[in-house]
Amino acid sequence: MTEPTPKGRPGGRTARTTQAVIDATTALLGEVAPADLTVGQIAAHAGVNAATVYRKWGTKEALLREVLLTLSAERLTTPDTGSLRGDLVATVAAVADFLRTPAGYALAVLAATAEDDTSQELRDAFWGDRFARAERIFTRAVERGELLDADDALLAYEAMIATLHFRILARRRALDADIAEQLVDLMLGGLTSRN
Repeated sequence: MTEPTPKGRPGGRTARTTQAVIDATTALLGEVAPADLTVGQIAAHAGVNAATVYRKWGTKEALLREVLLTLSAERLTTPDTGSLRGDLVATVAAVADFLRTPAGYALAVLAATAEDDTSQELRDAFWGDRFARAERIFTRAVERGELLDADDALLAYEAMIATLHFRILARRRALDADIAEQLVDLMLGGLTSRN
């Protein structure tokens, strides 16, 4: 009896093509503003036909959405260092490091300024994931007895992340190496004094 031939190519050509397009988009975001980036440029850089990109993603915005979500999942992890301060410093530092990259900066600009439906979906998915991860950090802190409750914690987290985005996008200032510790210590002083 012969074994049936498997259908599809898990990890095959489709996966390689998808990764090539995501890598090309990430690289080009370091050189070209999201608004000026074209599917043709991305396809040429990835070594694929533009029709391949349109077939998979439909629009440039949908591709940029996937790139942002892929990069954020890879680079913006939620650590468990054993302390609220350690978790927050690691998280805020990861966000700052990501925003310092050309692709991170470009995607932050896109997420903040684009007004189409796909961009709104991008913002909802990205920030929904970020705040769900932050909520886990604060829940662990309550369980460890570091906070009495996490009622104001997400607002404090939002203020820290907003500071990073404001500084890099609105003020166009570099993010200092110790920005994560400064923000976390400032925020923790307010949160713990209320508990």
